[in-house]
Amino acid sequence: MGKRFVPVRDADRRALELHFMIKEVEKMPLVQLDIDISSKTPILIQDKTDQHYWRHFTVDGFLTLSVEQAKAEGGTGKALIWSRRKPPRQRIPQSEVDRAADRFLAGEDDE
Repeated sequence: MGKRFVPVRDADRRALELHFMIKEVEKMPLVQLDIDISSKTPILIQDKTDQHYWRHFTVDGFLTLSVEQAKAEGGTGKALIWSRRKPPRQRIPQSEVDRAADRFLAGEDDE
């Protein structure tokens, strides 16, 4: 999978989201969190109740986890690893909206 381009305006938001999420995970007593910036998958989550249960995450992968869901399911590392946020609603590109409007105004729209 290729790297996706993150607009500058979104990079700050993602950095802050990552920071606050790391702080929340660090407060979870049953989760071990380690970060190794020299790795392609820099974030390691380990379940303290089962030391053999761990997983590495990329920043994007880590941001898809749901801390709230993991806390509701016991707050273990395993619960965090298997938790997932609802995916955000896909935004329709403005170019697609413009093309659809042009087709509609030109009478080419079949709906």
